[in-house]
Amino acid sequence: MTIRPYQSTDFEACMTLFKSNMPKFFLPEEMPDYSRWLENYQKGVPYKAEGTEAYFVVEENGEMVACGGVFMEMHNNLAGMVWGMVDNGLHKKGIGKQFLLYRIDYIREHCPTCKIRLDTTQHSRPFFEKYGFEVVKYTENGYAEGMHRYDMILGG
Repeated sequence: MTIRPYQSTDFEACMTLFKSNMPKFFLPEEMPDYSRWLENYQKGVPYKAEGTEAYFVVEENGEMVACGGVFMEMHNNLAGMVWGMVDNGLHKKGIGKQFLLYRIDYIREHCPTCKIRLDTTQHSRPFFEKYGFEVVKYTENGYAEGMHRYDMILGG
């Protein structure tokens, strides 16, 4: 497994990963937001104007199997996970675990005292709980009907 920084040539593969996770983990109506986010990232337009960010891809045997990013607001002592996903056909094979730990380590290296936040659905909440994330807010149907939102934090 190789983890490397995202490159503009990864765009289509990331979109394919996104589609593989619809509709259980991502809603089809989120696809334009993700596409726009990737395009802005490629142009250097930050997710958070006052923070720093990084986006990564994971390759196995020359194929992209996951992608996801982080942002850090050092002045707020806060970091977050953004647009993380593993190819739907490769869930429960350890890729998500290794990639999550990589992103946590990346944040800890650059912002050792940052609390790490993310938001996710009921489908991914148990995965993040295994690694110490705790639910700080629950919003029923927070993304759409039947897609509940869990705001979670690590180090809080």
